[in-house]
Amino acid sequence: MTLDVHLFACRSDNYGFLIRDAATGAVAAVDTPDAARILEELEGLGWGRLDLILNTHWHPDHTEGNARLKAEWACKIVGPEEVRKVAPLDRMVADGDVVMVGETRFEVTETPGHTLGHVVFHAPADDLAFTGDTL
Repeated sequence: MTLDVHLFACRSDNYGFLIRDAATGAVAAVDTPDAARILEELEGLGWGRLDLILNTHWHPDHTEGNARLKAEWACKIVGPEEVRKVAPLDRMVADGDVVMVGETRFEVTETPGHTLGHVVFHAPADDLAFTGDTL
């Protein structure tokens, strides 16, 4: 698989990730610290869509942009149950679940510690993991 990963600074001390499955063009945001910056980056990249939000945990610096991005793109929000504290979920995931971004397979691993329900999204074929605030 080929996954394009775009890392960018946002807020005063955070980063955002946009990922795109090269085979299908499917695009996801990994966590949503700042909706305005994510929208700006999407436009600059010319990717033209946002299909999914992958939330690693519920903290506002990882979920703050969910509502605006969902309103603008009708994207699906995927994350652990604890995200429901601050935002609706279209799909709740837990340890052992699989999430597809186009043809890219992400395995979900629970990594409690930073929060009780924290998860990691791991794409073994791409040697890539989005760990949120755990490592």
